Amino acid sequence: MSNKHFAALFLLLTLFLANAQASLTTDLQGVVSQGSALDANLSAFSFSQGDDCSQLGTLNTSVEEYIESIEVISAQLSSPLSLTQEDLTSLDAMSTIGRSMAVESARIALELNSIESVADLFEYRAGLSAVLRLSDDIGTMADRILEMANRILVMADNIGSMADKIVVTMTLQSGNMQFIQASLLTIQQNMAALNSSLSSIVYNLTLDQIQSDGNTLNSDMNMTILTNFNMADELGQLQAQSALLMGKAVSLYTFASLNSAMASHYINGDTLTYFSDLSEINRALAQSTENFAKTVQLIAPLTETPVLSDATITMLKLVQDIRLMSDRIMEMSDKIIVMADNIGVMSDRIVEVEGIQTTNMGYTVDSLSTSQNITIGIIESYGL
Repeated sequence: MSNKHFAALFLLLTLFLANAQASLTTDLQGVVSQGSALDANLSAFSFSQGDDCSQLGTLNTSVEEYIESIEVISAQLSSPLSLTQEDLTSLDAMSTIGRSMAVESARIALELNSIESVADLFEYRAGLSAVLRLSDDIGTMADRILEMANRILVMADNIGSMADKIVVTMTLQSGNMQFIQASLLTIQQNMAALNSSLSSIVYNLTLDQIQSDGNTLNSDMNMTILTNFNMADELGQLQAQSALLMGKAVSLYTFASLNSAMASHYINGDTLTYFSDLSEINRALAQSTENFAKTVQLIAPLTETPVLSDATITMLKLVQDIRLMSDRIMEMSDKIIVMADNIGVMSDRIVEVEGIQTTNMGYTVDSLSTSQNITIGIIESYGL
């Protein structure tokens, strides 16, 4: 080969390697930009600010696309490579971005743990699945970044002159990788534990219905005026309402008991509020029932025996309905609270709610006992 041909060949090879190097540098910088944008979007996501699982799913897809971009660059690598400071800077940046994304995924996982107003159990479960998928994708991304960095460093033909800077890059890569792995392991362990428990939000819809029906019954009781003519009919209508209300409470208690036998619970703050409010409602219903018993006792001498007989039987049923409903709601709250996974975090709220429940339960029992004793006394006095 002539010197002229050799020079031309050397020039072509030099241009080829220069173009290849320029392409790698540009590609790495492009991936850094892509990763920075993704990290920013992840930082902006927040369950507590109203973002939902579909948005987190979009971010998951973006992470997977980011992984594909890294894999494409890694697959196109070929020896020899001449590393530049820009290349090492890009590798450092990618590693740091991976660490930042691990931190953000941990934050999102904590938000899901403490969220208080999840719309329903489906959304809650979808959130768990999305967070687990995110942590898995970030772990894969970190692996691909480290693998690509190692391939680039192994293929470098100027490793000697870049030795000090390469050591710095490898140290940073190693430290960030350890941090990412530890963070993601913690997230997955916490999510797995949370996934094995049942959030009490599953009961909130029914508790809300019971609360609404209870308030309606209490309002109807307060508006009812008993006379020696209407007492049987009026009490019969109220007892029909109380029976339906009691049935809902017993069904919910049965459902919660079955769940408690299979899994622990993660207490939602709204559930505690319902327990507190329902104890107030039960107290009010019991007080109204006591007032009815005293009214029946007062006008009993003026009432025909069949009417008085029906009224007293209905009164005893009304007392039984309210007592059973109150007992089951109290037992349900005990079952959920005693075995709660987050009892420590919710301890102040739990103590507050249990104090309210205990006080109201005492008044409820006293009123219902008084109602029952008065009614039994009427039955005995009039030979009913």
